[in-house]
Amino acid sequence: MTRRRVVVTGLGLVCPVGNTVAEGWSALLAGRSGIGPITRFDASAFACRFAGEVKGFNVEDYIPGKEARHMDTFIHYGLAAAVQAVRDAGLPTGDALTAEQAERIGCMVGSGIGGLPMIEQTDGDYRERGPRRISPSSCRPRSST
Repeated sequence: MTRRRVVVTGLGLVCPVGNTVAEGWSALLAGRSGIGPITRFDASAFACRFAGEVKGFNVEDYIPGKEARHMDTFIHYGLAAAVQAVRDAGLPTGDALTAEQAERIGCMVGSGIGGLPMIEQTDGDYRERGPRRISPSSCRPRSST
């Protein structure tokens, strides 16, 4: 196998202290924390009610909402960071990208079944509306008992 060099030419960031590299870096230099009260779900039953949540993120700044509905939130963040990194690198995108350039640019994000929120939602859909209302990739094996 031949060794190939990889060069990081752009940066992207989505995290609790900012949704861009500039926002995150500025927050870190200012000593701002991204930790705060949990807002994504009712945490009142839990001993810990604080977390580092991403705030003010709009997935439609990066991909169409229709596409986003078929992905879990962690994928939104990864795609946004990748798009930011491509832009930061000054690489061409869309119609300006040649086939040769496209083969030299890459980002890999993978998940076998999605994140926990999507698994939980799929289970609820299955229980309430039956198996025809869930994606085939969400099917679970039948119990042998």
